[in-house]
Amino acid sequence: MFRKKKSALLTLMMSLVLLVTACSSETGSSPAQNTQSRLDKIIASKKIRIATYADSPGWSVLNASGEYEGFDPDVSRKLAESLGAEIEFVTTDGVNRIPLLESDKVDVAISVFTPTNERAKSINFTIPYSAAGLVPMYPKNKPISSWDGVKGKKVSVSKGSTGDIALSKYYPEAQLVRFDSTADAFLALKTGKVDVFVEEDGIILDLLKKNQEFESLPGQPFQSSYIAMGVKKGDQEWLNYLNHFIRNLNYSGEGAELYKNRFGVDAPKLLTY
Repeated sequence: MFRKKKSALLTLMMSLVLLVTACSSETGSSPAQNTQSRLDKIIASKKIRIATYADSPGWSVLNASGEYEGFDPDVSRKLAESLGAEIEFVTTDGVNRIPLLESDKVDVAISVFTPTNERAKSINFTIPYSAAGLVPMYPKNKPISSWDGVKGKKVSVSKGSTGDIALSKYYPEAQLVRFDSTADAFLALKTGKVDVFVEEDGIILDLLKKNQEFESLPGQPFQSSYIAMGVKKGDQEWLNYLNHFIRNLNYSGEGAELYKNRFGVDAPKLLTY
């Protein structure tokens, strides 16, 4: 009887040892335990790498002095200030934003980024900090009366942009001419190589101020959408911080003030659900 009790007790103790060992092993190998949040790294290093455009008027341009200026750099500087960090801007375009995030070359993309469902399969997006829609720009002496006017015409877009995606889907009859940069796409219109240039309304609004030989369609922009920050997948703590930053920026009115300073119009109303 005593031997049977002793044997049962020994078996129970061995089972407990194995269970504790297994739990310890799982805990020790958990990525959440071993991976430091990007937020902690930025606070510790006092540096943040931000991807933004160099050629999106109103939103972000690299000026003659080598400084980034526009709404996105303004927001970026507010973010860096909240973290006590110094910014390293990394120039990007419509094609390279996601690769830069996936390869850890930047901490966040603040670059007129529309959070489409397709893009959200590759990276995480924050809540929106602004909004934009598409507008066609064309010579005053060769106007179009509606979006249907792009059919059969040469239309310049920046490669991989929202304009590229939307026109490919909704206006396949348009002859799209894709360029690596927004500046090159606009230059094609200015030099008469294309009939129409399509971009975000903020960009078009800024360009029209300086190029009065052109005009755009009146009324609401086409395919209005949110603008959000992009981050690499898998860091919820960093994503949470950015969402809190955006809420505070917009709730305080600072975001709307920055927008009006750059575009000369009131910021779009943001509806979140």
